[in-house]
Amino acid sequence: MAGSDIVKSVIAKAERLMDQNRCLRAEAGQLSGQRDKLRAENRRLTERVAELEKRIDVLELREGFASGGNTKQARARVNRLMREVDKCIALLNR
Repeated sequence: MAGSDIVKSVIAKAERLMDQNRCLRAEAGQLSGQRDKLRAENRRLTERVAELEKRIDVLELREGFASGGNTKQARARVNRLMREVDKCIALLNR
């Protein structure tokens, strides 16, 4: 009798482990989907931030030239942009 109880206990534990495995696999699939969505959103937001930073630079540059009062700052921005352009050209020439 004790042998059949042990077998039943092992079978019950194995079934429980298989159920847990199924649940964990389903949860892993859901989490993987959420991760992919978050990565896509992160990529989109990163691109948006870069776009907005460029717009800010343009607006600040425009403001610097329009006001005429802060020409040093405007020149510094132009010089920085020119260095960026030069770096890009150098990379393209490689």
